[in-house]
Amino acid sequence: MKIYKPLYLSVFIASLFHISGLIGMMSEARTWFISMTPFTLLLMTSLIIWNEKIINRQKINYLILCFSIGFLSEWIGTNTGYLFGDYTYGTAMGFKIGGVPVLIGILWFVTVYSIGQTVLFVYKYLTKNSQRSVWVNFGLINIAAALTTLFDFTLEPAAISLGYWQWLPDGNIPLFNYICWYLISGFLLTPLFMNKSLHHDVNYFAVFLIVLQTLFFIFVV
Repeated sequence: MKIYKPLYLSVFIASLFHISGLIGMMSEARTWFISMTPFTLLLMTSLIIWNEKIINRQKINYLILCFSIGFLSEWIGTNTGYLFGDYTYGTAMGFKIGGVPVLIGILWFVTVYSIGQTVLFVYKYLTKNSQRSVWVNFGLINIAAALTTLFDFTLEPAAISLGYWQWLPDGNIPLFNYICWYLISGFLLTPLFMNKSLHHDVNYFAVFLIVLQTLFFIFVV
């Protein structure tokens, strides 16, 4: 396994920010640490990009696709209730358009891309095979979509506690939310698994980051 040099520094930076954030959110400075969420999210996205061995047009287009579909889905959800359910965003994630933080599109990219990279990494490690049939890709897409939905299930209690968003009217999270997460993430994962130019090499930092973020959201509640 060839390790790309920025990985070591990236892992250190990500660990430092998440551990510091976890400690800070349990202190009297909790509000300030929560306010740093947009900066942290942008930094983690930058580190993902830094750890890409090749930046090509397909990867840039994929980032734009995830951002656009993620933001549009959340806009439809918050303004119509036709997706996810009845919920509203707080102020923790920064500047909003139509009631939706602009950075929510970045969160979709980071989550979907990192989980997709993780599934690809595990598959390559277990099979030592870079060639996959359409049916294998279909199975991996569904596994990754299920893991993305599971990540949201882990994220929800922390997000509510940190004031990222609130569910209306009584705070209960509808099953419909998870169905939407599964379907939308599956749609976004499809080009990642089908287009080899998007996953020619595994982004090991993305794999590390999604594990780190999952642990962070579990312990921050």
